[in-house]
Amino acid sequence: MSDRLACVDLPAFPLQVLLHRHPDWRGHPVAVVEEDRPRARLAWVSQEARDAGVSPGLSYATAVVLLPTLRVGVLTAEEVREQADRLAERLYRFSPRVEPGEPGAFWLDVAGLELLYPSLDSWATALRGELARAGWDATVVVGFSRFGTRSVAKACRGVRVFTSPREEFEAAGQVRLRELGLDPEAVEGLEKLGIRTVQDLRALPEVALHERFGREVAEVHRLATAAAFDPLRPSLQREALQRRVVLDAPEADLLRLVFAVKAALDPLIQALAHRGEAVSSVEVAVRQQTGRWLVTEVRPAAPTLNSPQLADLVRLRLSALPWEAGAVEVCVRVRGVRAAPEQLQAVPVARRDLKEAARALARLRAEFGDGSVVRAVLRDGHLPEARYGWVPTDRVRLPEPLLAHQKALVRRVYRRPVPLEALPAHRAAFGPEEVAGGWWVRRVHRSYYFLETDAGELLWVYYDHRRQRWFLQGRVE
Repeated sequence: MSDRLACVDLPAFPLQVLLHRHPDWRGHPVAVVEEDRPRARLAWVSQEARDAGVSPGLSYATAVVLLPTLRVGVLTAEEVREQADRLAERLYRFSPRVEPGEPGAFWLDVAGLELLYPSLDSWATALRGELARAGWDATVVVGFSRFGTRSVAKACRGVRVFTSPREEFEAAGQVRLRELGLDPEAVEGLEKLGIRTVQDLRALPEVALHERFGREVAEVHRLATAAAFDPLRPSLQREALQRRVVLDAPEADLLRLVFAVKAALDPLIQALAHRGEAVSSVEVAVRQQTGRWLVTEVRPAAPTLNSPQLADLVRLRLSALPWEAGAVEVCVRVRGVRAAPEQLQAVPVARRDLKEAARALARLRAEFGDGSVVRAVLRDGHLPEARYGWVPTDRVRLPEPLLAHQKALVRRVYRRPVPLEALPAHRAAFGPEEVAGGWWVRRVHRSYYFLETDAGELLWVYYDHRRQRWFLQGRVE
């Protein structure tokens, strides 16, 4: 059996994009223009506008005179392409291989999905339902060829699944040429010869079609024949970039929290600019002391690489969230779309200035004293809190990254162990590891455990046998 694929078609996609931007316009006569000027031509109109006598091709001014209640919106090709990119990201949840076509059309590889869903009908229904919940009207056709699924998707609505290449071939043959979006003059010329469907077109020689009706009609003839080879050419999914920041202490001040978000956002913007993209959305997840996560997302008016603008949007959104406690961790995720060349030229390249860093340290020492700027050093010690110390420093060194084959967990040790009234609620415990001795200073006997809490945290605790109580030594991140 041939490889299976599906076509997802969103009819009148620019019109759907406009209604997605203005959901209160649904049910009213609506039209799309590409320019905000009286002579601009209507590119797309809703069925309500057609019923009132407004059709594509009319000028903006004429349409408004004919129908004063007409709601007109301006859409650029970039805005339509951006929404198509966002839809492609959503479709990757249903197939690992997605090929975007013209705006509003996508092909998906469905090979092997029968193992994850009861049937391909249920898969297609679930996909269409997901898009409907997001406010999109789509047709999903599962078949065996790109041309077959696309032509049937243009002619029908809902979900259709073909069980054999022959069934798809015959269904595509019944599609009228007017449904395929061909040049109207070419279609009119073919209809004068009695050629109205794809099946009628197949009966004609391809060479004569190219000479008389042009390359577009000849290409449709080639794809409509059973021998045509037109494989899926999926695009690579661009993963969202993210950065995680663990705060040294719970932070309840909004301004300082925004600075922490901006510190994570700046390198992400640089990474997006490096691959030729601008930020289309920023997702910020904040973990509070209670363990609860607050997740929000901001979208600029247009894709941008302006860090202060994005940080200000984040500030406004964070100020409206229902805070319960201070923030202890921030995760920032950005998604990008293709950026204009002038946007990429305006992005500053961050460089580390060690002399400027040394001057900043000198100002700190002058204001807070010589012992205010320190760095950590390892020491020999019997207890965890004695195995490191702090020494003054007067300069900043560039990091020397080590090659690692896998990410290492970081054990954060508190300067002073925190007394616990009782063990935190947990779903798993690992240990004990005994630490005993210290007779040369004071006798110590501790039993160390790692606790995995219900919130997913990994705590490092110990039981002090001399004091007969629990302490929190640190946590693993």
